[in-house]
Amino acid sequence: MKYWVPPVLYMALIFAISSMEQPPLPMPEFEWLTIDKLYHFIEYAILGVLLARAFVKAKPSIVPSQLVWGTAALISILYGASDEWHQTFVPGRFATLADWVADVVGSVAGVFGAYLYYKKKRNS
Repeated sequence: MKYWVPPVLYMALIFAISSMEQPPLPMPEFEWLTIDKLYHFIEYAILGVLLARAFVKAKPSIVPSQLVWGTAALISILYGASDEWHQTFVPGRFATLADWVADVVGSVAGVFGAYLYYKKKRNS
C-alpha cells in the first residue's frame, strides 16, 4: 500500500492545481512554444515514474509483470486526458490537444526512464 500513496497524492495535487483559475506557475511564452508544455511534460513524467514504481514494488502485483510498464503509461496518459477534460469545467481554464500530447510524451518518458532504471538495477 505504501507504494500507492505517492502516485495517488500526486494525482490529487494535479487535480487541485488544475482546479485553480490561475496556477501558481510562471508562464513566459516563446514564439513557437510555451513553457506550459514543458510543465505538462515534467508533471506527467513524474506521474509515470510514480505509477511504474508502484506497479513494480507493490506486492502482490495487481498486473502481470509483462504489463507493468504499459499499464503505468496507460493510466498516466488517461489521467492526463481526464485532467484536460476537468479543466473545461474550471473558469479561466481550457483543454488543448497540445497539452495532452505533452502529457502523453511525459508519461511515456517517465515510465521508460523507470523501466531503464529497474532494468539496470536488476542487471547489476
